[in-house]
Amino acid sequence: MEKTHFIPLIALAAALGAVQAHAEGLYTYALIDGGVASTRISGKNLPAVSSKSEFVTGGYAPTFVGMTYEKGASGGLTVGGKLEQGFLIAPADGTNSRYWFGNGDLLNREANIYIKGGFGSFAVGTQPNFAFKTVLLGEPRAGSNFGSALAMIDIKGGLGTVDDAAISYTSTDMGGLVFAAQYVPETKSKTCAGCSNVKTGTRASVAYTTGNLKFGLAAYDSTVFTSNTAPSPTLKASGSIASGAYKMGSFTLKGLYASQKNPDGGLTTSMTTSGVGGSYAMTGETSFDLGIYNSKAGTLSVETTGVGVQQKLTKELTLYGQVAKVNNKSTADNTAFINFAGPTILTDALLKGQTANTINVGLLLALF
Repeated sequence: MEKTHFIPLIALAAALGAVQAHAEGLYTYALIDGGVASTRISGKNLPAVSSKSEFVTGGYAPTFVGMTYEKGASGGLTVGGKLEQGFLIAPADGTNSRYWFGNGDLLNREANIYIKGGFGSFAVGTQPNFAFKTVLLGEPRAGSNFGSALAMIDIKGGLGTVDDAAISYTSTDMGGLVFAAQYVPETKSKTCAGCSNVKTGTRASVAYTTGNLKFGLAAYDSTVFTSNTAPSPTLKASGSIASGAYKMGSFTLKGLYASQKNPDGGLTTSMTTSGVGGSYAMTGETSFDLGIYNSKAGTLSVETTGVGVQQKLTKELTLYGQVAKVNNKSTADNTAFINFAGPTILTDALLKGQTANTINVGLLLALF
Protein backbone atom coordinates (compact mmCIF):
# COMPACT_ATOMS: atom_id res chain seq x y z
CA MET A 1 0.00 0.00 0.00
CA GLU A 2 2.83 2.39 0.83
CA LYS A 3 4.43 1.97 -2.59
CA THR A 4 1.39 3.51 -4.26
CA HIS A 5 2.31 6.86 -2.69
CA PHE A 6 5.83 6.72 -4.08
CA ILE A 7 4.96 6.11 -7.74
CA PRO A 8 3.04 9.41 -8.09
CA LEU A 9 5.98 11.23 -6.50
CA ILE A 10 8.38 9.95 -9.16
CA ALA A 11 5.85 10.78 -11.87
CA LEU A 12 5.45 14.27 -10.44
CA ALA A 13 9.21 14.82 -10.30
CA ALA A 14 9.55 13.68 -13.91
CA ALA A 15 6.74 15.94 -15.03
CA LEU A 16 8.15 18.91 -13.16
CA GLY A 17 11.57 18.21 -14.59
CA ALA A 18 10.12 18.29 -18.09
CA VAL A 19 8.71 21.77 -17.55
CA GLN A 20 11.50 23.04 -15.34
CA ALA A 21 12.86 25.36 -18.02
CA HIS A 22 9.44 27.02 -18.24
CA ALA A 23 8.82 27.35 -14.49
CA GLU A 24 10.70 30.18 -12.82
CA GLY A 25 12.44 29.04 -9.65
CA LEU A 26 11.60 25.33 -9.98
CA TYR A 27 14.50 22.89 -9.68
CA THR A 28 14.43 19.08 -9.64
CA TYR A 29 17.30 16.78 -8.75
CA ALA A 30 18.14 13.15 -7.97
CA LEU A 31 20.96 10.98 -6.63
CA ILE A 32 20.70 7.26 -7.41
CA ASP A 33 23.25 4.67 -6.27
CA GLY A 34 23.17 0.90 -6.82
CA GLY A 35 25.69 -1.90 -7.02
CA VAL A 36 26.97 -5.21 -5.68
CA ALA A 37 28.55 -5.71 -2.25
CA SER A 38 30.44 -8.85 -1.26
CA THR A 39 30.99 -9.22 2.49
CA ARG A 40 32.75 -11.93 4.50
CA ILE A 41 32.68 -12.10 8.31
CA SER A 42 35.51 -13.92 10.06
CA GLY A 43 36.25 -14.74 13.70
CA LYS A 44 34.43 -16.62 16.47
CA ASN A 45 30.74 -17.52 16.85
CA LEU A 46 29.94 -16.79 13.23
CA PRO A 47 26.33 -16.46 12.07
CA ALA A 48 24.74 -19.21 9.95
CA VAL A 49 25.49 -17.12 6.86
CA SER A 50 28.88 -15.40 7.19
CA SER A 51 29.49 -14.38 3.58
CA LYS A 52 27.22 -12.98 0.91
CA SER A 53 27.31 -11.17 -2.43
CA GLU A 54 24.19 -9.07 -2.86
CA PHE A 55 22.69 -6.06 -4.62
CA VAL A 56 22.62 -2.96 -2.41
CA THR A 57 21.06 0.45 -2.77
CA GLY A 58 23.40 3.25 -1.78
CA GLY A 59 26.74 1.58 -1.29
CA TYR A 60 28.46 4.94 -1.56
CA ALA A 61 25.75 7.59 -1.26
CA PRO A 62 22.07 7.89 -0.27
CA THR A 63 19.46 7.51 -3.00
CA PHE A 64 16.78 10.18 -3.28
CA VAL A 65 14.77 12.43 -5.59
CA GLY A 66 13.69 15.95 -4.78
CA MET A 67 12.51 19.35 -5.90
CA THR A 68 12.82 22.93 -4.71
CA TYR A 69 10.91 26.06 -5.61
CA GLU A 70 12.02 29.62 -4.92
CA LYS A 71 10.49 32.97 -5.74
CA GLY A 72 11.45 36.53 -4.98
CA ALA A 73 9.11 38.32 -2.59
CA SER A 74 8.68 41.93 -1.48
CA GLY A 75 11.30 43.58 0.66
CA GLY A 76 14.17 41.74 -0.99
CA LEU A 77 13.10 38.42 0.53
CA THR A 78 13.04 34.99 -1.10
CA VAL A 79 10.46 32.35 -0.21
CA GLY A 80 10.61 28.69 -1.14
CA GLY A 81 9.96 25.08 -0.31
CA LYS A 82 11.74 21.77 -0.63
CA LEU A 83 10.47 18.20 -1.01
CA GLU A 84 12.79 15.18 -0.96
CA GLN A 85 12.18 11.43 -0.93
CA GLY A 86 14.71 8.74 -0.01
CA PHE A 87 14.06 5.29 -1.44
CA LEU A 88 15.48 1.87 -2.30
CA ILE A 89 16.02 0.65 -5.85
CA ALA A 90 16.26 -2.89 -4.45
CA PRO A 91 13.64 -3.44 -1.70
CA ALA A 92 14.47 -6.41 0.54
CA ASP A 93 13.18 -8.44 3.48
CA GLY A 94 9.68 -7.02 3.54
CA THR A 95 10.76 -3.39 3.37
CA ASN A 96 9.15 -1.07 0.86
CA SER A 97 10.74 1.20 -1.71
CA ARG A 98 10.58 4.19 0.63
CA TYR A 99 12.02 2.65 3.78
CA TRP A 100 15.70 3.56 3.70
CA PHE A 101 17.62 6.85 3.49
CA GLY A 102 14.75 8.33 5.47
CA ASN A 103 11.92 6.73 7.46
CA GLY A 104 8.82 5.01 6.06
CA ASP A 105 6.90 8.25 5.53
CA LEU A 106 6.24 9.98 2.24
CA LEU A 107 8.75 12.84 1.72
CA ASN A 108 10.91 11.26 4.39
CA ARG A 109 14.05 13.38 3.95
CA GLU A 110 12.75 16.91 3.42
CA ALA A 111 9.36 18.61 3.40
CA ASN A 112 9.78 22.21 4.44
CA ILE A 113 9.14 25.85 3.61
CA TYR A 114 11.62 28.66 4.16
CA ILE A 115 12.25 32.38 3.88
CA LYS A 116 15.64 34.02 3.46
CA GLY A 117 17.09 37.46 3.12
CA GLY A 118 19.77 39.72 4.57
CA PHE A 119 19.03 38.35 8.05
CA GLY A 120 19.76 34.75 7.06
CA SER A 121 17.14 32.05 6.60
CA PHE A 122 14.33 30.40 8.57
CA ALA A 123 12.91 26.95 7.73
CA VAL A 124 10.09 24.88 9.21
CA GLY A 125 9.29 21.22 8.57
CA THR A 126 11.23 18.01 7.91
CA GLN A 127 14.89 18.87 7.27
CA PRO A 128 18.48 17.62 7.77
CA ASN A 129 19.88 17.42 11.29
CA PHE A 130 22.45 20.25 11.59
CA ALA A 131 24.79 18.13 13.75
CA PHE A 132 24.85 15.45 11.05
CA LYS A 133 25.71 18.10 8.44
CA THR A 134 28.77 18.97 10.55
CA VAL A 135 29.83 15.29 10.50
CA LEU A 136 29.72 15.33 6.69
CA LEU A 137 31.82 18.51 6.52
CA GLY A 138 34.95 16.63 7.62
CA GLU A 139 34.05 12.97 7.02
CA PRO A 140 37.22 11.57 5.41
CA ARG A 141 35.29 9.48 2.85
CA ALA A 142 32.44 11.95 2.29
CA GLY A 143 30.09 9.79 4.37
CA SER A 144 30.32 6.60 2.30
CA ASN A 145 27.84 3.96 3.46
CA PHE A 146 30.63 1.35 3.65
CA GLY A 147 33.87 2.06 5.51
CA SER A 148 33.16 5.44 7.10
CA ALA A 149 32.22 6.91 10.49
CA LEU A 150 28.47 6.87 9.82
CA ALA A 151 27.63 3.33 11.02
CA MET A 152 29.09 4.04 14.45
CA ILE A 153 28.15 7.72 14.88
CA ASP A 154 24.59 7.38 13.58
CA ILE A 155 23.49 3.79 14.28
CA LYS A 156 25.53 3.02 17.40
CA GLY A 157 25.82 6.63 18.53
CA GLY A 158 22.19 7.52 17.97
CA LEU A 159 22.67 10.69 15.91
CA GLY A 160 19.74 11.15 13.53
CA THR A 161 20.27 12.32 9.98
CA VAL A 162 16.83 13.95 9.59
CA ASP A 163 14.48 15.74 12.00
CA ASP A 164 10.88 14.91 11.15
CA ALA A 165 9.60 18.28 12.39
CA ALA A 166 11.96 21.15 13.12
CA ILE A 167 12.36 24.93 13.18
CA SER A 168 15.76 26.22 12.14
CA TYR A 169 17.72 29.41 11.59
CA THR A 170 20.93 29.85 9.56
CA SER A 171 22.84 33.12 9.59
CA THR A 172 24.35 34.87 6.61
CA ASP A 173 28.08 34.48 5.93
CA MET A 174 29.87 36.82 8.34
CA GLY A 175 33.47 36.93 7.21
CA GLY A 176 33.57 33.18 6.75
CA LEU A 177 31.49 32.36 9.84
CA VAL A 178 28.02 30.82 9.56
CA PHE A 179 25.95 30.06 12.66
CA ALA A 180 22.93 27.77 12.73
CA ALA A 181 20.42 26.59 15.34
CA GLN A 182 17.63 24.04 15.20
CA TYR A 183 14.75 23.17 17.53
CA VAL A 184 12.54 20.09 17.44
CA PRO A 185 9.30 20.79 19.33
CA GLU A 186 7.49 18.02 21.14
CA THR A 187 6.03 15.48 18.71
CA LYS A 188 3.77 12.48 19.07
CA SER A 189 5.34 9.01 19.11
CA LYS A 190 5.22 7.23 15.76
CA THR A 191 4.59 3.55 15.14
CA CYS A 192 6.11 3.16 11.67
CA ALA A 193 9.31 1.16 11.30
CA GLY A 194 12.34 3.37 10.87
CA CYS A 195 10.62 6.54 12.09
CA SER A 196 12.63 9.02 14.09
CA ASN A 197 12.27 8.38 17.81
CA VAL A 198 13.16 11.96 18.74
CA LYS A 199 10.46 13.66 20.79
CA THR A 200 12.22 16.97 21.41
CA GLY A 201 15.68 18.23 20.55
CA THR A 202 18.07 21.11 19.99
CA ARG A 203 21.05 21.43 17.65
CA ALA A 204 23.57 24.24 17.19
CA SER A 205 26.47 24.53 14.79
CA VAL A 206 29.09 26.96 13.55
CA ALA A 207 31.14 26.64 10.36
CA TYR A 208 34.18 28.69 9.40
CA THR A 209 35.68 28.90 5.91
CA THR A 210 38.84 30.75 5.00
CA GLY A 211 40.85 30.05 1.88
CA ASN A 212 41.33 26.29 1.59
CA LEU A 213 40.27 25.58 5.19
CA LYS A 214 36.79 24.54 6.37
CA PHE A 215 36.04 23.86 10.01
CA GLY A 216 32.84 23.04 11.86
CA LEU A 217 31.59 22.54 15.42
CA ALA A 218 28.19 21.23 16.48
CA ALA A 219 26.32 20.12 19.59
CA TYR A 220 23.00 18.32 19.90
CA ASP A 221 20.62 17.13 22.61
CA SER A 222 17.50 14.98 22.19
CA THR A 223 14.85 13.40 24.35
CA VAL A 224 13.89 10.12 22.73
CA PHE A 225 11.08 7.61 22.96
CA THR A 226 11.94 4.32 24.66
CA SER A 227 10.05 2.64 21.80
CA ASN A 228 7.92 3.66 18.83
CA THR A 229 4.79 3.28 20.95
CA ALA A 230 6.00 4.50 24.34
CA PRO A 231 3.70 7.13 25.88
CA SER A 232 6.56 9.13 27.38
CA PRO A 233 10.33 9.42 26.82
CA THR A 234 12.83 8.26 29.41
CA LEU A 235 16.15 8.40 27.56
CA LYS A 236 18.48 11.15 26.42
CA ALA A 237 20.88 11.40 23.49
CA SER A 238 23.50 14.13 23.23
CA GLY A 239 26.84 14.82 21.68
CA SER A 240 29.36 17.22 20.20
CA ILE A 241 31.07 17.13 16.81
CA ALA A 242 34.25 18.73 15.47
CA SER A 243 35.26 18.32 11.83
CA GLY A 244 37.42 19.97 9.25
CA ALA A 245 38.88 19.83 5.75
CA TYR A 246 41.98 21.46 4.26
CA LYS A 247 42.68 21.45 0.54
CA MET A 248 46.31 21.19 -0.57
CA GLY A 249 46.39 21.15 -4.35
CA SER A 250 44.84 17.89 -5.54
CA PHE A 251 44.68 16.42 -2.02
CA THR A 252 42.09 17.31 0.62
CA LEU A 253 42.91 16.34 4.20
CA LYS A 254 39.85 15.63 6.36
CA GLY A 255 39.19 14.70 9.95
CA LEU A 256 36.44 14.50 12.56
CA TYR A 257 35.85 13.78 16.23
CA ALA A 258 32.54 12.95 17.89
CA SER A 259 31.77 12.58 21.58
CA GLN A 260 28.35 11.02 22.23
CA LYS A 261 26.12 9.92 25.08
CA ASN A 262 23.42 7.75 23.64
CA PRO A 263 20.69 5.25 24.56
CA ASP A 264 22.08 1.80 23.90
CA GLY A 265 19.89 -1.13 24.85
CA GLY A 266 18.29 0.95 27.61
CA LEU A 267 21.66 2.10 28.98
CA THR A 268 23.48 5.38 28.42
CA THR A 269 26.82 4.79 26.72
CA SER A 270 29.57 7.40 26.38
CA MET A 271 31.30 6.86 23.04
CA THR A 272 33.97 8.70 21.09
CA THR A 273 34.64 8.29 17.38
CA SER A 274 37.60 9.76 15.50
CA GLY A 275 38.42 9.63 11.82
CA VAL A 276 41.24 10.89 9.60
CA GLY A 277 41.98 10.61 5.89
CA GLY A 278 40.95 12.47 2.80
CA SER A 279 40.61 12.45 -0.96
CA TYR A 280 42.99 12.82 -3.91
CA ALA A 281 41.91 13.98 -7.36
CA MET A 282 44.34 12.28 -9.72
CA THR A 283 42.59 13.80 -12.75
CA GLY A 284 39.34 15.62 -13.36
CA GLU A 285 37.66 12.24 -13.84
CA THR A 286 39.51 9.95 -11.39
CA SER A 287 39.74 10.33 -7.62
CA PHE A 288 40.61 8.25 -4.55
CA ASP A 289 39.64 8.45 -0.89
CA LEU A 290 40.83 6.90 2.36
CA GLY A 291 39.49 6.89 5.90
CA ILE A 292 40.75 5.36 9.16
CA TYR A 293 38.36 5.38 12.14
CA ASN A 294 38.27 4.32 15.76
CA SER A 295 35.28 4.16 18.13
CA LYS A 296 35.58 3.57 21.87
CA ALA A 297 33.12 3.34 24.78
CA GLY A 298 34.21 1.43 27.87
CA THR A 299 34.76 -2.16 26.71
CA LEU A 300 33.67 -1.25 23.16
CA SER A 301 36.47 -0.82 20.64
CA VAL A 302 35.84 -0.79 16.90
CA GLU A 303 38.34 -0.05 14.13
CA THR A 304 37.13 0.79 10.61
CA THR A 305 39.15 1.35 7.44
CA GLY A 306 37.81 2.26 4.02
CA VAL A 307 39.42 3.06 0.68
CA GLY A 308 37.66 3.92 -2.57
CA VAL A 309 38.15 4.97 -6.17
CA GLN A 310 35.70 6.95 -8.31
CA GLN A 311 35.82 7.19 -12.10
CA LYS A 312 33.52 9.62 -13.92
CA LEU A 313 32.11 8.02 -17.05
CA THR A 314 30.06 11.09 -17.93
CA LYS A 315 29.31 14.33 -16.14
CA GLU A 316 26.36 12.65 -14.44
CA LEU A 317 27.47 9.00 -14.08
CA THR A 318 30.30 7.71 -11.85
CA LEU A 319 31.65 4.17 -11.54
CA TYR A 320 33.07 3.48 -8.08
CA GLY A 321 34.75 0.71 -6.16
CA GLN A 322 35.55 0.52 -2.47
CA VAL A 323 36.96 -1.83 0.14
CA ALA A 324 35.90 -1.62 3.78
CA LYS A 325 37.12 -3.43 6.88
CA VAL A 326 35.44 -3.32 10.30
CA ASN A 327 37.14 -5.00 13.26
CA ASN A 328 35.23 -5.37 16.53
CA LYS A 329 38.03 -5.50 19.11
CA SER A 330 35.72 -5.10 22.11
CA THR A 331 36.65 -6.91 25.32
CA ALA A 332 33.00 -7.59 26.22
CA ASP A 333 29.85 -8.50 24.29
CA ASN A 334 29.46 -5.23 22.38
CA THR A 335 28.11 -5.22 18.83
CA ALA A 336 29.36 -3.03 16.00
CA PHE A 337 27.74 -2.16 12.67
CA ILE A 338 29.47 -2.91 9.39
CA ASN A 339 27.67 -0.49 7.05
CA PHE A 340 25.21 2.37 6.78
CA ALA A 341 23.69 1.14 3.51
CA GLY A 342 21.04 -1.37 4.69
CA PRO A 343 18.90 -3.19 4.60
CA THR A 344 21.22 -5.98 3.52
CA ILE A 345 20.68 -9.74 3.44
CA LEU A 346 23.77 -10.35 5.54
CA THR A 347 23.46 -9.22 9.16
CA ASP A 348 25.17 -5.90 9.84
CA ALA A 349 25.70 -6.68 13.55
CA LEU A 350 29.34 -7.61 14.17
CA LEU A 351 30.05 -9.42 17.44
CA LYS A 352 33.10 -9.21 19.70
CA GLY A 353 36.19 -10.70 18.03
CA GLN A 354 34.72 -10.64 14.53
CA THR A 355 35.96 -8.82 11.42
CA ALA A 356 33.94 -7.89 8.34
CA ASN A 357 35.57 -7.30 4.94
CA THR A 358 33.46 -5.82 2.14
CA ILE A 359 34.12 -5.14 -1.54
CA ASN A 360 31.53 -2.88 -3.15
CA VAL A 361 31.27 -1.86 -6.82
CA GLY A 362 28.48 0.35 -8.09
CA LEU A 363 27.20 3.18 -10.25
CA LEU A 364 26.25 6.63 -8.95
CA LEU A 365 23.95 8.81 -11.05
CA ALA A 366 23.87 12.47 -9.97
CA LEU A 367 21.25 14.67 -11.63
CA PHE A 368 21.70 18.15 -10.18
